[in-house]
Amino acid sequence: MVEWDSIARVIDCFVDHIDLKEMGFEKTEPSFEGRPCYDPQSMLKLYLYGYRNNIRSSRKLEAACVTNIEVMWMLGGLRPDFRTISDFRKDNADNLKEVFKEFLKRVTVDLETGYVSIDGSKFKAWNGKDSNFTIMKLDDRIKWLEDHTQEYLRLIEEADKEEEAASGTLTREELEAKLKEAEERLEKYRSYRELMEKENHTQISLTDADARLMKNKNGMDVSYNVQTAVDSETHLIMDYLATNQATDHGLIAPTAESIKQEAGDRIIEAVADKGYEQAEDMVSCLEKGIIPNVILPDGQDTYELEIEYEEAGELNTAGTNAEELKRCLHAGVVPEAYADVIEGMEVAEVRRKVSDEPEQKVESPYGTEEEMKNRAGEGYFVRDPERDLVYCPGGEILRRKSIKKNGATRYANRQACKGCPYRDKCVNGKGNTNWKETDFGKDSLEKKAKWWKPEEAENSEEETEKPGKKNQKKAKYHFEKKKVVRFKLRPDREKMNQRMCISEHPFGTIKRAMGAACFLLKGKQKVGGEFALMAMGYNLSRACNMFSFEELMALVAA
Repeated sequence: MVEWDSIARVIDCFVDHIDLKEMGFEKTEPSFEGRPCYDPQSMLKLYLYGYRNNIRSSRKLEAACVTNIEVMWMLGGLRPDFRTISDFRKDNADNLKEVFKEFLKRVTVDLETGYVSIDGSKFKAWNGKDSNFTIMKLDDRIKWLEDHTQEYLRLIEEADKEEEAASGTLTREELEAKLKEAEERLEKYRSYRELMEKENHTQISLTDADARLMKNKNGMDVSYNVQTAVDSETHLIMDYLATNQATDHGLIAPTAESIKQEAGDRIIEAVADKGYEQAEDMVSCLEKGIIPNVILPDGQDTYELEIEYEEAGELNTAGTNAEELKRCLHAGVVPEAYADVIEGMEVAEVRRKVSDEPEQKVESPYGTEEEMKNRAGEGYFVRDPERDLVYCPGGEILRRKSIKKNGATRYANRQACKGCPYRDKCVNGKGNTNWKETDFGKDSLEKKAKWWKPEEAENSEEETEKPGKKNQKKAKYHFEKKKVVRFKLRPDREKMNQRMCISEHPFGTIKRAMGAACFLLKGKQKVGGEFALMAMGYNLSRACNMFSFEELMALVAA
């Protein structure tokens, strides 16, 4: 009743010919006492078949064991409970990537591979948006609850003065119940905010601590950003990396590192879009033996990179191992393997600012939070380094939004700017933002608002010297000369033009055809194991199109 060329036969043959114990799977050998547990081979077959055929839920897999003939044949009539099925995936998430690598190794043993195209896509996490909080979101909710708490107290006080409540209003008991609920929520939100300020977090997720709020095609969702490296010749997924990083910056080297290790001393090439542009990541790739072809900004032909100069003795420019490549690059010598992509390499002497004093934690000269607010009311943006926030002249709090490449911290508060009386003067309207963004260096504590005119503010006073200014020591610096290596990296335009047709297809197939647009597990580590099943399902489909049934059966059984 099972077709001779069914994908179930391929899965059954592959799992029967791999050593799950060596891969770290639990319960591969039944204990001597008691009833034997379900064989991990049967559970793995069930999951590989399920993810390949859009059956991911443990309850639906349980139903498939009694309704799907192919599943009944693979499992020999076994009917595991949905909890047993779910626990297998959860408990063996770390080992599923080993299964992915083993399948890939077998089907590509005689294939010629090319360069890899790297791309990322957002997969929705189990954590919902209502259980995810940014620190600015908490500020808004705390303020809203504080206002409602005061209103409930006022209404209760009025109810005490009146013998009977007016028609249509809440009774005293109902008001007290609402007040208690608001105070409990207020205490909870304050504890979340205190934790985020203490741990220096910008987000907190209650259901899945690793998940982050990210922007995707449907707006904002709590998600994971999964990176895949797809081969240009076979279009198989060669490796993947599950991250909670909202952007793709700096992820070429981490994603391609495992592929480079498998390739040994062979130079590999990676292609990525503009979202991966980061000088440090490109340098890291070149040091490891990976050529990064990142799409160039408009009107630019090369990337200008810089690394520290290091003296070296005898160099092997023909070497292709990571150690030799790194020594050549830092010595200002172009390795032969990079002759076509690196040009204009030179050793230059530059001046760098160096602090004369050991780095110390910046302390605010203001004694209390009230003093900071008063200073801000005189037309200043005042930073509190302890809580990592900024008080603005409008009396609002700006929170950390991002850290720029130069090390400065950017602060903003979109909601606060909406109702600010100084919005028209403060927001300059540059770019796409309709709210104020201000940058502070690590040693900077306040900035004068250029638009501020004291005569326009109520009860404004003449500018006074800030507290403790006389006692503040000015940071001392000196300049030192040091050598750096500068060079230009010229990506391969032909490979970059082919990027989209290589890396876009897997995500579309996984999300639409296989129905895997979200994760069922929680935590970055377990999410990585679940994506191994998704990637295996995709690679199974590709392998079925690349080989005849007899060839594929011979490969997976090798």
